Amino acid sequence: MNNMGVFYAAAAFLGIMASFQNFIVHFIIFCLYLIFLIKNKKYRLIQVIATILFFVVFFVRSEVEIANNKTHLTGNEQWFELHFNEIGKIEGDRLTIKAFDRVTSETLIVRYRIRSAKEKQILQKKLSPGIVCRVKGKLEEPSSSTNENAFDYKKYLQQNHIYWILKPEQLDMDTCRPKPSFLTILRKIRADGIHYLQAYFPKETVPLAAALLFGTSDLLSSDTMDDYRNLGLVHLLAISGLHIAIIVAIVNFLLLRMGITREKSFVMLIVCLPVYCILTGASPSVNRSVLMTMLLLIGKRWGKNGKLTPLDAISLTFLLYLFVSPLAIFNIGFQLSFLVTFALLISSFYILKRNEHPISLLLVTSFLSMIITAPLLLYFFFEFSIISLLVNLLYIPLFNVILLPYVLFGFLFHLLFGSIVNPLLKPLDLLIIFTNQVTEKISMLPWNTVILGRPSLPLVFLYCWGIFLFFVLWEKGVSGVRKLLLFLLPCTLCIGQWAVTNFSSQGEVTFLDVGQGDSIYIRLPYGKGHYLIDTGGTISFEKKPWQQVNDGYEVGEDTVVPFLKSKGVTTIDKLILTHGDADHVGGAKAVMRELKVREIVLPDIKNRSSLEAELIQLGQQKQTAIRYVHEGESWQVDENRFYILSPKENSTLTSNNASIVLYTVLGKTSWLFTGDLEKEGELVLMQKYPQLSADVLKVGHHGSHSSTTELFLEQIAPKMAVISAGKNNSFGHPHPEVIERLERKKINILRTDITGAITFTFNKESGTFSVHHP
Repeated sequence: MNNMGVFYAAAAFLGIMASFQNFIVHFIIFCLYLIFLIKNKKYRLIQVIATILFFVVFFVRSEVEIANNKTHLTGNEQWFELHFNEIGKIEGDRLTIKAFDRVTSETLIVRYRIRSAKEKQILQKKLSPGIVCRVKGKLEEPSSSTNENAFDYKKYLQQNHIYWILKPEQLDMDTCRPKPSFLTILRKIRADGIHYLQAYFPKETVPLAAALLFGTSDLLSSDTMDDYRNLGLVHLLAISGLHIAIIVAIVNFLLLRMGITREKSFVMLIVCLPVYCILTGASPSVNRSVLMTMLLLIGKRWGKNGKLTPLDAISLTFLLYLFVSPLAIFNIGFQLSFLVTFALLISSFYILKRNEHPISLLLVTSFLSMIITAPLLLYFFFEFSIISLLVNLLYIPLFNVILLPYVLFGFLFHLLFGSIVNPLLKPLDLLIIFTNQVTEKISMLPWNTVILGRPSLPLVFLYCWGIFLFFVLWEKGVSGVRKLLLFLLPCTLCIGQWAVTNFSSQGEVTFLDVGQGDSIYIRLPYGKGHYLIDTGGTISFEKKPWQQVNDGYEVGEDTVVPFLKSKGVTTIDKLILTHGDADHVGGAKAVMRELKVREIVLPDIKNRSSLEAELIQLGQQKQTAIRYVHEGESWQVDENRFYILSPKENSTLTSNNASIVLYTVLGKTSWLFTGDLEKEGELVLMQKYPQLSADVLKVGHHGSHSSTTELFLEQIAPKMAVISAGKNNSFGHPHPEVIERLERKKINILRTDITGAITFTFNKESGTFSVHHP
């Protein structure tokens, strides 16, 4: 195709987006694109027709995909014949695995609660790809996101043609039978390989070795993944094009040394690469790398003039991949993999050619990758690393020249010679431990990432246009002051987003859905203040050792911090912790670890919980100001004043009734935040402030029957009541009596367990409520 395939790939992309998104917008863009090709690229009639055909074919293919992307199950089915065809993930007493139902031909996510340590051992030993089990269970719909900018699990599964979560009553492995296929045999080999690593390799080596050899990050701790992601190094933990190239080069070298001809070597590699793809997990980056490598090898073996250009190979890979699976266009791994590859290949004609020195080439390549992926990283993860440019200089050679070959040959030699190889694995273990420690230290450095929040769609378009302009001008070879201004262009785009976010005239109050707990974010107009009232927290129950999860869900890290980052928040001016219960302060450690907290506000009480004591100690270590407040205190920012109404100074009340009670007026609407205040505390508050009233009441203690009494509602006389409670929580919150009281007084009720997050957007004169429907 002589490097023209990229233009057909762009037409196919527009056809897919015209189907999945806004047809008129993308059709207009396609028409403008055609005009560009005719005027600037001098396209002939046959090329124009081909471009139109690519647009139409991929549009129709996407429409077919939409029509077929639906479930045929009703949700009332009880019996299923499950074909397990992948590796399951066991965390504590929970099993999560993907399975294919042979009766309905649908893929299901199976979630099973393991009942004993013995059953866990049986599942770990016997549950593997290629077995079929008949089970009875209940179908549930996957959950959607309940907070703004949060990951939508339901949407993600639907894009992978999965619509149900199955919760079996029992998984009896004795009733299961093997039903192997070529695909499941390969997946079982992969599972056995991972188990082999776990059984015989040093503990610290296993997670990284499993990632490099078998393409699974499941064994890596969330802290390690966060460290690598913060430094822009997470691509090294996935099997990518460079990874495949190194493996192919090693195998090709060995085959040639064995006397096999170059042509036969290419054929053997082409045959074996799909097998390798399955063995390494068949992720989008693996699929892209393997398919592109196969096309390049085919071009060298049978192509005209003995080759297919890399740009045409990636374009053809893109077309084949999306024709088979159009919905892959929404996968972040797919987007990053193809975007970086396209950008680097296009840049190789001009930009990279001018930088032939290895260090200079690596620097420019890293810089291009950082620039091109920044908008995507901001949209999905709300931040990107600014020191990845430097750390990649060290880590890319370390991983691809030392760690990958070391792990690969260490694994192969151990398979062949057994424990005699163990002494050779010790240096590898020490190197990996040292690498992880250095990564952790670097990731803790201030200002190593830029947090700008999720850009709006117009901003995304502006980023894309600005980066395109940046590449065009760089290719033209500007110099002097113009070159300096050119490299300031990406910074200007980031500063523009920061200004839009921080100088908005609108403020907001958001009641986050943190399950059974409280977390309320307040942003004052023009970024004059960012306050967080409580952080939610996971209520933990006593578990046996085999039930413990080392890396489970944590509200602060997995819900509160991502939300704040999505809003571009880097600093919390006041972290107001109303009292020491886990469902109010359990996520505070993650907030303090990930963001800068200027001041922690705690109730002025005699007796504190162990959680509060830990947070005070952590605050002291971070040199964060700690303020103990009681009734009568206040602070003011411009016209916004916040009043502390409770507790009393040096209070001896119980934890709930010693909650910080906060009163303020935002958007000409008065607010009363009550923490977990119960009827005793409400009575004290009414006696102290007999004229107290509020437009919006944050209902105390999640709507417990011990709070929100009739007398309290009569005095406060709220127009709106907001209840923060977990969906189907075991406490029965909010209590029916409380709901009845509120309804009897015709008070509007908003509940996070029903609507998800609740947001009040305001300016100086007024405000509006909105909800995030799950």
